[in-house]
Amino acid sequence: MSTPKKWKLSKDPLLRGDSKSGVRPPVPSADDSLIRHILYLEGPGRETPYLSTSENIEAADFFAQGGIVWKTFVKKAKDSGIGHISNSELLSVMKGNGKGKAKWDDAFEVMQARRYVEQWAEHLLDFREVDDPEKIVSLIFEKS
Repeated sequence: MSTPKKWKLSKDPLLRGDSKSGVRPPVPSADDSLIRHILYLEGPGRETPYLSTSENIEAADFFAQGGIVWKTFVKKAKDSGIGHISNSELLSVMKGNGKGKAKWDDAFEVMQARRYVEQWAEHLLDFREVDDPEKIVSLIFEKS
């Protein structure tokens, strides 16, 4: 997957493939392990306080799986009280057994999560401090 130009936080969108009816809201009180989220442990429908997004339209198209691509911007998310965990920040905590919220017992699984973050140019939107994620999601995302 190639990114034609260097992604810029201040002006380029974050993209997400999701349902045609809207972006599924996260659950702020869910387990906040980054590795659990990125490796999609517990499968579809699992609760997570994060929404995965990408710099890359091809990644968002892949994850749309018959849905559509939605977009938002880091500034719009932050202005709504949502945290942004950048691609470079994710990569920096995913070494060895991980650090902080990426700490994990299995270094191989940390390495696999890191590969996915690299492959999909992933960023996370962090809803742990949000009271009404459904409302916020509907405000910050628009069809791409």
